Amino acid sequence: MKRLYSRIPVRVRISIGLVALMVGTLLCASAFGFFPNEQRELLRGRAKLCETLAISATAMVAEEKIESLDIILQSIVARDEQIISIGFRAETGEMLVATGTHGSTWTFNQEADINRMSVPVFRSGKRFGQLEVSFEPSGGFLGLNHWAPAWLLVVLIPGCLLQFSFFLRKTLESLDPHGAAPKHVRDTFDRLGVGVLLIDDRDRIILMNQMLGECLRRDVKATEGKKTSSIPWVCEGELPWDESLRTGTMVNGRLMRIEVDGHHRTLNVNSTPIIGCGTMVTLEDITVLEENKVELAKARDAAEAANQSKSAFLANMSHEIRTPMNAILGFTEVLRRNIEHDESKRRKHLNTIHSSGTHLLNLINDILDLSKIEADRLEVESIPVEADRIVAEVVTVMRIRAEEKSIPLEYEFDGLIPTAVLSDPARIRQILTNLVGNAIKFTEQGGVKVVVRWDDDPTQPRMIFDVVDSGIGMSPEAAKKIFDPFSQADASVTRRFGGTGLGLSISKRFAEALGGGITVASRAGHGSVFTVTIDGKCADGATLRQPNIDELESASEIETRLAIRLPNLRVLLVDDGQENRDLMSVILEEAGATYATAENGLEAMELAHSAEWDVILMDMQMPVMDGYTATRNLRAEGYSVPIIALTAHAMQHAEQECRDAGCTGFLTKPVDFDRLISMLAAIAGIQVSAEVEPATTPTAHDGDDLLALTAPVITDAPIRSTLPIHKERFREIVSQFVDRLDQRFDAIEEAIASEDRSALTEMGHSLKGSSGNCGFADLSEQAAQLEVLGRDGEWNAIIETLSELRRMRSRIVVPEAIQAEKTETSVTTDSLS
Repeated sequence: MKRLYSRIPVRVRISIGLVALMVGTLLCASAFGFFPNEQRELLRGRAKLCETLAISATAMVAEEKIESLDIILQSIVARDEQIISIGFRAETGEMLVATGTHGSTWTFNQEADINRMSVPVFRSGKRFGQLEVSFEPSGGFLGLNHWAPAWLLVVLIPGCLLQFSFFLRKTLESLDPHGAAPKHVRDTFDRLGVGVLLIDDRDRIILMNQMLGECLRRDVKATEGKKTSSIPWVCEGELPWDESLRTGTMVNGRLMRIEVDGHHRTLNVNSTPIIGCGTMVTLEDITVLEENKVELAKARDAAEAANQSKSAFLANMSHEIRTPMNAILGFTEVLRRNIEHDESKRRKHLNTIHSSGTHLLNLINDILDLSKIEADRLEVESIPVEADRIVAEVVTVMRIRAEEKSIPLEYEFDGLIPTAVLSDPARIRQILTNLVGNAIKFTEQGGVKVVVRWDDDPTQPRMIFDVVDSGIGMSPEAAKKIFDPFSQADASVTRRFGGTGLGLSISKRFAEALGGGITVASRAGHGSVFTVTIDGKCADGATLRQPNIDELESASEIETRLAIRLPNLRVLLVDDGQENRDLMSVILEEAGATYATAENGLEAMELAHSAEWDVILMDMQMPVMDGYTATRNLRAEGYSVPIIALTAHAMQHAEQECRDAGCTGFLTKPVDFDRLISMLAAIAGIQVSAEVEPATTPTAHDGDDLLALTAPVITDAPIRSTLPIHKERFREIVSQFVDRLDQRFDAIEEAIASEDRSALTEMGHSLKGSSGNCGFADLSEQAAQLEVLGRDGEWNAIIETLSELRRMRSRIVVPEAIQAEKTETSVTTDSLS
């Protein structure tokens, strides 16, 4: 009963109470006689009627006019609808006069009531009989006519109940809902760390706390009193407060969303029913948590995708490295074992080794370029560039690969182009080489064409290169991801065509660094068009021209090498390695430069101040004083002569360390002679001349030799220098280096015995550079390992490495032995002939 009462709305309870008060007031008024008693007045009237009839009946009976009395009574019954019948009964019970059905409906001695009244009749002072009158019932429905206020209450109770309920509802709706909750209750809700809504049973918001108002960016007072549907909730299924009100149970952990200022917020909603009143709802903003979950999921997916891409990349890279490495090691072994005596074939093998080494170098450069790009340390030049010549060179080099597949590779110029634009020639060449190489790789029929044009937009001129192929093409989905690192169109492309997936990513970054970009238009099975755009600002003095393809073709058929002519250049050569000083001396002598040498940084500082020099070639790792310290000291003293760093460290940070010390140039060992001469010529302000000779490139048959090569690697084969030892000066340097090897090994053994890690590291570093400069790459590799092991102090591995170095020393063939061997072979051949 109590639960049923609690379910009755409050306004209905109030209405019932007001009606009850009204009824009580009416009852009290009736009890005190404030209402007329209709029943009493009716009885008084009937009694008077009966007295009058009795008097008339007494007179007629006394005169014995019974018939007249009967006529009169009949007339009265007929005229008065309230009278059913009238009878006059003698005292003995004999019915003297009866009208209607009185005789059958009224029995003798029947008790009188409100509808049956009897009046005694007297004659001569004695009771003669009684007059009996039967009236129609006067109680009304359920006897309500017996009590005067009855009908009033029957009408007033339901009418007032409905009117009070309606009036209260309208009154409550018109009230300000902001005042529905007491101030201390509202203050308590405003201090909560979650949003709170109080909702009545008619889905109106009675209270919203400040936390929820701030979360939804809504005015609290303006929102209270409105329907909850006025807020654009996004919820799957029934709203939690509707479900809570319907079921009478709590609803917990329901997620809802709402758009606020263009951003979606996620709310964790709990709803508690308030029986008979509505619901209380708490809403917690968990947008950040949900966004973090989404970001974590994305990061996880990205990490998994990156892991898969890099795993595929490593597998592809292994193949890309091993293929040219097989050719390098194989043909090197053929030459080392002197298997091939035909000079033309030996030269072809050397060309194959060179091209394979170049491929490996390009692969390493790709990886280093990608690392620079990802580290945001990519640098580009802005120097005059002849775009037509770069295109011609790239096409000439790549045409061999196209001819191997029997497809044409052409290029053309669409209109006039500048004679020179400001850009980076190396990066342009790398971009075009990559795109043309890809076009050839993915084209089986048709051909490849490079189209060059210039957009002379005055605000932003651009050079445009289109690489068009009729290859396999790709779908739009594949085209979206081909510029991502380690990515190709799909895995089947990698299996079928190979590649690392780095080239396009690097090329796109290069093009962006040059002020443009790369786009692709492609259809699966119909080929692709890769469009490269770069900044096309003209160099000073540049004019527009239509390039002559015949001239470009003839120019690309010869190759150049630098002529070493640097007369009167004064060079201070600083290196602790005797072989390195000797080798560099040969280069400087042939260039016509004058030079002096120093063995450490301290000597270099003394010589730098004792004479005039145009340039200093400074080894960076030396005993007594290293090159870093010597360079810093010279710069601190105001010494401004260019200093070029020579080091066996090839990493990016090594170059930066050298430049931070004050070096103006940087060269790695083994030294690239052409690069060294170019740097010296630039310092001297001398124009470098070039000697030309017909280009020699590997033919398509070189690949057949590579695949057919199955000769095993012989570990005890002779080791010979790769320097041009047919020149006496180089032969002397190599001989001196080999003669001092045993002495160096003994010094290393002493350092091992004394566990002098610093000395081991220095000797390993020195041996690495000098052996590489003298043309002993295998020995240089072992020396580099010794340097690392000495730094780490791994003594067992150091002893094994020294043993391997001594074994390699025993296999080295000195230049004199090579000459004797050639002489012996010549004599033997002559005798056989």
